[in-house]
Amino acid sequence: MEETLFFKAAPNPPPDADVIAEVALLDVSVSDLSKGEAKATVLRVIGPATGRVHKGDILSLKFLVSSCGPHHQSGDKGTIFAKVGTDPEGRLVWYPYGYRDYDGMFWPPSINK
Repeated sequence: MEETLFFKAAPNPPPDADVIAEVALLDVSVSDLSKGEAKATVLRVIGPATGRVHKGDILSLKFLVSSCGPHHQSGDKGTIFAKVGTDPEGRLVWYPYGYRDYDGMFWPPSINK
């Protein structure tokens, strides 16, 4: 039942994402039992970034954390599908979809500001 940020393969149909990118996580933190934050370096833009995201950019991610894991750490790499939003200070924040590998299920991001 592990839910991760990283997709092993693009689902069909794909999620409605503002960006699909391969990233490396930096500075991962969990503020409580269900909310995580991280900085992520973009290694490669794969899908619709509409000119906003480029290789080498640092993204701010906010995501839900599954009690079943995996427990993401700095240095983890993978492909994310994410929606863009803003935090209370007006900065861009990326909200990745959750993915479960064993059955290919995915969930929309939790965009709670």
